[in-house]
Amino acid sequence: MLTDSLISQKESKRFLELVQNLKNLKSNDIMQLNVEIKGKFNTVDVIYSANTLTHINDLNQVFKSISNLLAQDGILIIEDPSFLECIKKLSYDQFYNEHIYIFSALSVKKLINEFGLELFDIEKLDTHGGSLRYYIKRANNNKIKIENTVSKQISTELKFGLGNFSTYLKFGNSVKKSKNDLLKLLKTIKKKNQKIIGYGATAKASTVLNYCNIGNDMIDYFVDTTPDKKNRYMPGKNIKIKKYEKKLLNNVDYVYLGAWNFIKEIFKKEKKFIQKGGKFITHVPTPRII
Repeated sequence: MLTDSLISQKESKRFLELVQNLKNLKSNDIMQLNVEIKGKFNTVDVIYSANTLTHINDLNQVFKSISNLLAQDGILIIEDPSFLECIKKLSYDQFYNEHIYIFSALSVKKLINEFGLELFDIEKLDTHGGSLRYYIKRANNNKIKIENTVSKQISTELKFGLGNFSTYLKFGNSVKKSKNDLLKLLKTIKKKNQKIIGYGATAKASTVLNYCNIGNDMIDYFVDTTPDKKNRYMPGKNIKIKKYEKKLLNNVDYVYLGAWNFIKEIFKKEKKFIQKGGKFITHVPTPRII
């Protein structure tokens, strides 16, 4: 949001071109876009980014540009998956090729401080299995009060051990156990000649399949509502993806939740499947049948 305008994808043709592939967004592209926006609007009152920064490699250039554009009384709002929630829920499937970073309040604070920015509020969200929305101002802007949500979140992260290397060693061991437990569960079901399919051909699901070495001998196929995924295959595991239709859940005993972060919505949508005795499998926070 700007003083008199709102920058959108429709307004900036160059912006549209650049965001086609964020992973290939180069430093000079970011700086050039910065110059173009600066030249047109001078300063920006509000900058908003949701589930974007996790995909960008060069964060220094991004925040250098933000610091250059943000008005003295301006606000930066960013939201991304919570690293603390990933560790607590053992959702190791959040760590995949497109998620270059997963942020904690501790890491965001350290990063933005280098660019003269400061956290003043943090909001907890349910998206992606637990996300944080960070409200950021210039460090020398004393007009905005720093809420206790900031110190509370940082204190919670420190108490959990995000500042200790031993926490990550423990997490690694827990992930290995989760893998073994999930494989044991799936193999037990298949020994009974029962049918398992996947629900949601997500990047998270692909991460689990490849890490746990789960192929089409365990999961017959995945269903997904995304048209572009129809008749394609889960990367690395040759499990076919079918266009979602309720009838594809007929004669299915178990459904693996590839989109576990939408569990409430899925359960509501698949009431009939559940009423007929169908069951779901998840690996978060531990492998189990629901």
